[in-house]
Amino acid sequence: MVVFAALALVWTFPLVRHLSTHVPGQAAGDNVSFLWNFWWMRRALASGLGFFYTPYLFVPTGTDLTLHTHTALPAFVGATMLGALPVVAALNLTIVTALILNCFCAYVLAWRITRDYGAAMLGGIVFGGSPYIAAHMNGHFNLTSAWTIPLFAVTVSEAIRGSTKWAVLAGLLLGATAYVDYYYVVYECVLALCIGGLASWEWSVAWRGPTERTRRLAKLVSGLILVDIAVLALITTTGGFNAQIGPIRISAHDLFNPLQAFWILVALLLWLQIRPRVDARRREAQAPTGMARAILIMAAVFLAAAAPLAWNGIGLFLRGDYVTQQYFWRSASKGIDIGTLVLGNPFQGLWGRAVQRVYQALGIDAIESTGWLGLAPVVFAAWALRRHLRKSNCEPDPMGDGATSRMVRQWSVIGAVFFVWALGPHLMVFGRNTGMILPQAVLRYVPVMNNARIPGRAMVVVYLALGILMAVAAAEWRLKSRGGQVALVAMAFVVVADYVPAPFPVVAMDRPAIYEMLRNRVEQGALCELPLGFRDGFGERGTFDDRVLFYQTIHQRPLAGGFVARLPRVVATAYEDDPLLAALLRLSDRRGQRNSPRPLPSAQVAADRLREDRITFVVLNRGAASPRLVEYVERVLPLTLIANEGERSLYLVLR
Repeated sequence: MVVFAALALVWTFPLVRHLSTHVPGQAAGDNVSFLWNFWWMRRALASGLGFFYTPYLFVPTGTDLTLHTHTALPAFVGATMLGALPVVAALNLTIVTALILNCFCAYVLAWRITRDYGAAMLGGIVFGGSPYIAAHMNGHFNLTSAWTIPLFAVTVSEAIRGSTKWAVLAGLLLGATAYVDYYYVVYECVLALCIGGLASWEWSVAWRGPTERTRRLAKLVSGLILVDIAVLALITTTGGFNAQIGPIRISAHDLFNPLQAFWILVALLLWLQIRPRVDARRREAQAPTGMARAILIMAAVFLAAAAPLAWNGIGLFLRGDYVTQQYFWRSASKGIDIGTLVLGNPFQGLWGRAVQRVYQALGIDAIESTGWLGLAPVVFAAWALRRHLRKSNCEPDPMGDGATSRMVRQWSVIGAVFFVWALGPHLMVFGRNTGMILPQAVLRYVPVMNNARIPGRAMVVVYLALGILMAVAAAEWRLKSRGGQVALVAMAFVVVADYVPAPFPVVAMDRPAIYEMLRNRVEQGALCELPLGFRDGFGERGTFDDRVLFYQTIHQRPLAGGFVARLPRVVATAYEDDPLLAALLRLSDRRGQRNSPRPLPSAQVAADRLREDRITFVVLNRGAASPRLVEYVERVLPLTLIANEGERSLYLVLR
């Protein structure tokens, strides 16, 4: 734990020097929303309000937080065990603690397989220090708390052997994960199916070869491939064409559809040539009733632990407020770019910025599309896989009875499954969409699974599998080599040098005195920050400054607008139907809506709406506001100036 704690401090440096004043990230954004989560948990516990609904955002309606990235478990720790600390310090300490737990829990899983403490520590570093974690330290603090995944793998592996105790623990962990991040609940469910399926069944793939019938079909498919290649060449050279075949009109000006057809035909041709068959044979040691019992216990405990979330989710669905991604075939979120496997680590402290410039030139999202695994982990994982695929039963095995080889195969398959998932709906190569359709293109239409809408996040399990395989390789090197200890240290050094993101960017949380003044005012009521805006995971209305969420932790008043990951339609509709709030959103929008022909509310209408919406104070940020917004505030709204600070003006609404 000491080693992992030191690594966490190094990974986040210089955060340790600014625990109470800064948060990780390039700028204020999603990172501030997690800071707000911690403040709201304290507020909810102190006032007896339910955490999963807040009247402190989106005044006057409030909003449900069930589908929000609420990080309720870390926020609860920040409000109780760390409640005496400033909210910024509490958030930062939970981030650092999560980084330590990521390493430690992966270490526990790796030790269970290798029985080698040094090798297991290396596996923990690969998972806990991975570029995936470094990427999401820029603001997605829900995703940096990945420690439940390796711990869940340990409990599931024991539970499927028939242990009631471990099944209960697995269900509790799955329930706890729901209070950290919903993506990880989905991943853990799939991980449980993989572990159970691979442990209970012997899987094999047979290549049956072509028959006379499939050879004839293969010739037909080959001809179609040639036609498709000709179409691709024609579009590339001429810019496209229109054709009429009987009643059918063909318009081909884009390569995407012909590319999709090409890959479908190639896949069909390969299938006709090799005719693969997957066989599964149940292992005698695994009783089907024991596994079914474990699954039922896990499911029951999970539902009990996550009951508040499940109940709220059902309520949202019944009210028509359940919000999910609307998918279109070509416009879904991209997965990782396969080219990033060779481009280098974009978050490495020394050369990461140079790599990021390459990413930008290629149009690759460094946060969500990075697939860099590292040179040393890939080399040693490949060595372990190759060795155990052909290993004889007479060779030494740390776990005995060929168990290590089974674990290597198991985690190789798990890593492959999640890697294909992370590739997304279509294969991306150096910023280009190849048109190759992948399984996630269909998976995104499955209910519940479709809420894990960003496929690249499945890389978290790939890094776990990579860490396990590297730990196995390190353990066997130590057994077979006199200089095994030196080799282990060298491996760790190479991994740390490749992965370390320090110095990590941090952003200061400024505390304008005007908000301290606002907190001390005796008048009751909400605050409207201008420019006004609200945002969720799908878009923004008006102009939303994420810092206002932190400022709310200072002035402690309900706020118009805000951010939640999934905004119920009823809230957005209420803002659109409110004459004043809708007008302020239009005036706040710098993207063109400010010139809307819709008339602005008169002084009387504005006064009535401010009273109905329970807005008592207005803060105008002149540096961010449009001239029309400033003019409307100063000439129409019934306000009296309280104070000025820099570009901000604090107003009281006249009653």
